[in-house]
Amino acid sequence: MGKGIVKKLNKTILWLDTAPLWWIFFLLFAVVFSLFLILGEGSVFEYHDQLDESMMNMVLTARHLGDGLSVLPEMMGGINADGLQPAGVLFVPLFCILPTFWAFVLQYAIVFAAGFFGMYLCVKEMTESSILALIAAGCFCILPLYPIYGLSEMGIPLVLYCFIKLWKGTKPWPFLLLLLLFGLTSHLVCTGYVVLGLWALGLMISLLCKRKSEWLAVAFFLLIGVYIAVNYHLFVELFLGSSDYISHREEMVTYAMPFWETVWDVFVSSAQHAPSLHKYLIIPIAGILIAGRFGLKNMSDEVRISYYKALGGGLFLIAIALFYGICKWQPFVNIKNDLSGFLHYFQIERFYWLYPAGWYLEMALCFSLLWKLRVSGRRAALINAPIVKLLVIVVLVCPTLLLIAKRSVFYMNVSQYLNGSGITGYISWESYYSEDLMQELENAIGRDITTYRIAHVGISPSPSLMHGFYTVDGYSNNYPLEYKHHFRQVIERELEKDEPARLYFDNWGNRCYLFTGTTGSAWMLGKNSQIVYEKLEFDMETLKELGCEYLFSCGVIENAEELNLVSMGYYETESSYWGIWLYRLQ
Repeated sequence: MGKGIVKKLNKTILWLDTAPLWWIFFLLFAVVFSLFLILGEGSVFEYHDQLDESMMNMVLTARHLGDGLSVLPEMMGGINADGLQPAGVLFVPLFCILPTFWAFVLQYAIVFAAGFFGMYLCVKEMTESSILALIAAGCFCILPLYPIYGLSEMGIPLVLYCFIKLWKGTKPWPFLLLLLLFGLTSHLVCTGYVVLGLWALGLMISLLCKRKSEWLAVAFFLLIGVYIAVNYHLFVELFLGSSDYISHREEMVTYAMPFWETVWDVFVSSAQHAPSLHKYLIIPIAGILIAGRFGLKNMSDEVRISYYKALGGGLFLIAIALFYGICKWQPFVNIKNDLSGFLHYFQIERFYWLYPAGWYLEMALCFSLLWKLRVSGRRAALINAPIVKLLVIVVLVCPTLLLIAKRSVFYMNVSQYLNGSGITGYISWESYYSEDLMQELENAIGRDITTYRIAHVGISPSPSLMHGFYTVDGYSNNYPLEYKHHFRQVIERELEKDEPARLYFDNWGNRCYLFTGTTGSAWMLGKNSQIVYEKLEFDMETLKELGCEYLFSCGVIENAEELNLVSMGYYETESSYWGIWLYRLQ
């Protein structure tokens, strides 16, 4: 009887491996996104570089969509619209139509779906295994990638799938439309240039192989055309060297890092904004590739081809880490720092943004070797049994799956639902943007919100900008160098008190904030921080020149009278992360 059950299980597994398992996406989607419906604005998302910067790019662009303004008035005394380029222009209308929170959740849903189906289709195409496609897609779409970046990372498997289908000569129109979607929902300087570079390489290989590649060429130029249309001013600056202003990025300084240490760190853990969480996959993948090398002679042609695909993928992932190390290597850094213009600040090392997709595609390719391999010998029947192979794959992937689950937005929101911020320490959307607190501050000031500007001490300006306040500070990766210099005069004496804050502002400068000697470059000091500023030395006359009339401070400014500041009280609400002392400049 036992053998009969095992035989039925093996047949079921083989049937499942050929069955369309993509429908399981809808169960996964319902589980993950039901939490956002339950928690609403009490939901938790990564705020760093997402809620505090890229969200503002989307929101402010949406507010002025169609009005033809080249300078958006809300931030930093008025910032060039090109400095607030959203990561996916096709998502901007969502923020015009829907409340910001629900527009973001819908964007996340689209990104989540594209990540799942792109990975599922790609793995299915490359391995012919529905089970491996489901495992890889399920892992990939749950990764804690930033949905605000659109399909810049989540869309990579979809692009690869389109390339494979066009390479094979499949009817092109569905894949050209998918590439058009990718171009409109991703960012050129995040991964767009990487995709274009690799696509060009693939196009050259197809020409060398004398394959018919006209649709690969059409797709390539389609994607270039989309990126040029969306990033017109960037291309004008790049090729004609003309711009309306000198960017603050001209003063950016790239720091060198130890070569081999950096290569190893990226290879094992990836880098900023690309959490692939793949470290537990490295040993199984390496073991399969090494073992496969010694068994090549005994492999069938099909398995041998699969092995070379997996080996190529592994070498590509190693090459990405090596390339990142070269980009952070002292000689390369010296050359980059000596350049000017686009090449000075362009982050060419962002090939590592391919890691989230790359590692799970590599996982599927390596596991497909186990799946397809047939051995002979005394225990061949046991080793070749689909149930045994599936159990081995599950055991190998479980540590990674558990790591992904624990780091995922889903885990964060389950914990938030069960425990609340008091225990989790997470900052919810509602708490971060603190709309009720911002409204109280607007009421306390009692003026038309468009007629004055504010600045922040120890507080992110994003909640104020979300509410509609106009600010003299802000977070932007492209604003006038002249403004940075003018703003620096305000905080010059405070920067002298804190060398890390000075280097952070002078050598990077994207966060144009009121840094201080007391709290350095901190900007997330909430209502429980109990900060006291005893001897602030801001240049208040310069701050007035920038148009500032009010300060939102995370702490009491004890020498407010000396700075000609009038206290207008302290404000906080039960749900707000922030506690704000309001001051008026005289």
